[in-house]
Amino acid sequence: MSAYVLALTTAPTFASLFETRPPGWDVEVRHVQSPGDTLSALDTDEDCRLLVVEREVEPQLPLLIQRLRRARPGLEIALLTPAVSDGVRAELLSLDVELLDRGAPRREVLAEVRRRFERSLLQERVGILGRSPRIHEVLETIAQIGPTEIPVLITGPSGSGKELVARALCTVSSRAKKPFVAINVGALAESVLESELFGHEKGAFTGAIARKAGVFERAHGGTLFLDEVGEMTAGMQVRLLRALESGEVTLVGGSQPIQVDTRLIAATNRRLEDEVRKGGFREDLYYRLKVVHIDMPSLAERPEDLHELVHHFLAESAQQYGTRVREVSDAALKALQSYSWPGNVRELRNVVFRMAVLAKQPRLELADVPEEVAAPQATPQLPVPVHISYDQAERDVILQSLLALRRDLQEVLGILRAREEPSAVVLEAEEAESPVQNLRQSEREMIRAALDAVHGNRRLAAARLGIAERTLYRKLKEYGLS
Repeated sequence: MSAYVLALTTAPTFASLFETRPPGWDVEVRHVQSPGDTLSALDTDEDCRLLVVEREVEPQLPLLIQRLRRARPGLEIALLTPAVSDGVRAELLSLDVELLDRGAPRREVLAEVRRRFERSLLQERVGILGRSPRIHEVLETIAQIGPTEIPVLITGPSGSGKELVARALCTVSSRAKKPFVAINVGALAESVLESELFGHEKGAFTGAIARKAGVFERAHGGTLFLDEVGEMTAGMQVRLLRALESGEVTLVGGSQPIQVDTRLIAATNRRLEDEVRKGGFREDLYYRLKVVHIDMPSLAERPEDLHELVHHFLAESAQQYGTRVREVSDAALKALQSYSWPGNVRELRNVVFRMAVLAKQPRLELADVPEEVAAPQATPQLPVPVHISYDQAERDVILQSLLALRRDLQEVLGILRAREEPSAVVLEAEEAESPVQNLRQSEREMIRAALDAVHGNRRLAAARLGIAERTLYRKLKEYGLS
């Protein structure tokens, strides 16, 4: 089957719009004339990417939209309506649909249908979920600038999906089959970062037992993604700017520059313009990186996307971990929508995975929602979770770490099986970790993310992780996070 548009319209409207196709029109449009036929078609076929609904076809339009959203939360819905007053327009938009002007010339209506259809296809291809205006804006920018070589700066809070946008830009570019190399520059000390970025020669420093290519060299011909670029020191900013302007890098301990051809995409959760004003970030580097700017919204800024994200993560959990939960009750969904999600989409994903693993029924209920999410105001007053024992809480953390470890190992196996094929991921053998190291690293990152989400408040971080505060202090000391 191939993707198509489904039109719920009267026969005359369908005939006037879609039956006579204009030159170059290659979009398949199927026709239904009743809400029942629409629901049946969507229930049995996953290939519909856009539903066009004529307003006059269904008198109980809000009820129909509600049923459609429950059945297919990610489906794009466009309402075909004549010109209406501002009040009626606002009422229609509140139904969580887009509007098409039925009174506009036919070519304009078809152009809008095509634009929405192609945006939906792109969304499926790159995996950026959501129907909010902010996400639509991000997708349209990706479609426009992705095929170019222009540098891009992606901003947004931690956990909002900045790397997903970077990979999407690579996917739609001419470099799609070349390496995509990502590095978090904020996680490395300056001495280590210099070697990771530019590489080093054998003997350049103690422990340099062999020549190692840096990420610029490894991404040659492809795309280089520098995450958290705002954390760079002044010295590294100078070296990065020189490499970007010259297209050359010199290995640590080397003397001859190496020509590199990479498309640079950078990301940060900081407001770099403020850092420039304060002197913490070079102005020339800032403008070199920010040729095009994409801002990823926080999850709190796009609450209408949460339903689709929850369903997607339930399906992902079922595929990866064999969980059997596929639905979420209205009460549970309302509780999830009421939470502020300081950790954004990353936090939502972890919470949904946890709920799916621990749920006793094939549908998530309000009782399955973690207390810190369902009652966020009450949780900070409790020094420890009172509904479970300390040992049980620790086992919960270990369970999450094991699930993350399993996912990591599955990804590594997938890479090894496909190593003869063009890949967008570079994995060096010397960087591979043992299972025990991977488990410890997963737990360490969970603790760090919890602390970041509550701005370093250890009592709140312990509550968020579902462990005793004294256990958190022990883990902080063990992992050197104190």
